[in-house]
Amino acid sequence: MSTWDGPLGVFDLETTGVDTDTARIVSACIAVLDADGGPTARWDWLLDPGVEVPEAASAVHGITTERARSEGRRAEAAIGEIAQTIRVLLAQGVPLVVYNAPYDLTLLDRECRRHGLPPIAEPAPVIDPLVIDKALDRYRKGKRILEATAEVYGVELDGAHDAAADAICAGRVAQALARRYPEDLDLSVADLHGRQEIWYVEQAANFEEYVRTKPGRERYVADRSWPVRPVGDPNTFVDTQPIPPLPPQPGRVPILDFSEIQNRALPQAEAVPQAEDLRRSGASPRQAPSVPLADLVGALSIEDEIDVDFGGRVEPDVEGEETPEPSVDEADSIEEKAEPDVEPEPVPAAEPDPAPATPSDAPRVTTVLRLAAAIVTDPAGRALLVRKRGTERFMQPGGKVEPGESAVETLTRELREELGLELDPDKVEYLGIFRAEAANEPDTLVSAAVFALVTDQEVAAQAEIDEILWIDSAEVDVPLAPLSSEQLLPLWQERRESASGGGLF
Repeated sequence: MSTWDGPLGVFDLETTGVDTDTARIVSACIAVLDADGGPTARWDWLLDPGVEVPEAASAVHGITTERARSEGRRAEAAIGEIAQTIRVLLAQGVPLVVYNAPYDLTLLDRECRRHGLPPIAEPAPVIDPLVIDKALDRYRKGKRILEATAEVYGVELDGAHDAAADAICAGRVAQALARRYPEDLDLSVADLHGRQEIWYVEQAANFEEYVRTKPGRERYVADRSWPVRPVGDPNTFVDTQPIPPLPPQPGRVPILDFSEIQNRALPQAEAVPQAEDLRRSGASPRQAPSVPLADLVGALSIEDEIDVDFGGRVEPDVEGEETPEPSVDEADSIEEKAEPDVEPEPVPAAEPDPAPATPSDAPRVTTVLRLAAAIVTDPAGRALLVRKRGTERFMQPGGKVEPGESAVETLTRELREELGLELDPDKVEYLGIFRAEAANEPDTLVSAAVFALVTDQEVAAQAEIDEILWIDSAEVDVPLAPLSSEQLLPLWQERRESASGGGLF
């Protein structure tokens, strides 16, 4: 049995369409399952999305525009509750099962941005049965939608395309996978999360190769991001179809109005028990101590936004497996969501707000750059720093993740172009996601996927690198980028000095 056979959170959405950037949430369910797959807690939402629900979508999940408008909750309030509930579950160390996570979690991310609510920053740990099934049963023919996969693993699905039924079924499929593949899945949830990132990259690359064999699609690029697909500027997502405010609708849970408090958070000790202690210790959500379910439910009822960000790192295994070329049916499922294959019907833009916010009322705009970086050491244990042309600060080598690239692909490209260093994927260790202020761009944060590697290759400054520097200590007399000084160099020094660290340096 796996080490993640305790309580599982499950999550599913029903929506207006399949495009994660434009579709709207119509219904949602989050539940907690015990080790036997029985629900011990459950939260349901029906929303008025503010747009027409296409007939093709209604035919699938049964929710019409009329029903959504008459019975649905105000979208902004409900979306805030959904995101808040997921934050609390993850903060309490409860893994979140989401079948085809890049669909549901990306769509929730876009809805948060659309309504001016803080999105969930890099949710983890996530368990995606679709990714796991494709990795461990690679040669099975046929569709990989939830109904088909549930049948393979003997899980009953009553009421497909109902958010609650789909969410609970996905959780039970995850548990069935753990029973079917005990040796492969005897992992911590942190390791499983990281392994799924690697598996998804392989599956997306395989799907991309398949699609490029089709006439006219030779330049197709599959998104390799999991479990959430990024946007160009995560904090300035602009809705091309603004929705006028809707009156609140009665629901089964209290309406939490985040419109006045989206830039304010409760102290962590009040929002989530023991969260502040975890932050100080550097623990990540997966390390949160077990909390009774009654306390968890109580934490979900607070009337303020929870901003749980431990700044910790996930340390998954980076070794993946070879993936064969997909069959036609299997390839169809890589980006498939159990939703109608229709685009949302066009909706006329709302009238401009007669009283737009003044600059003093507007929230601060912060750009987030997705990077891939490496702590590169030589056989003697020295660490490599680089300084880019036109800048003063030294940092770890790496660069910006381009659209369609995985972090490993970005790092491979940057090391080759800037240092003449060839990356061996079998000798690289993934350390996790780290965040810090950008070194050279104002009002900008970097979110870096960081790796560690040891090399005896000769490196030289080239392309946009002006200077390289090998260091023996984190205490250096040169200006450093915040990511290097605050997180990566202390981590390097700590692992280097630890006799039992088991790392690459």
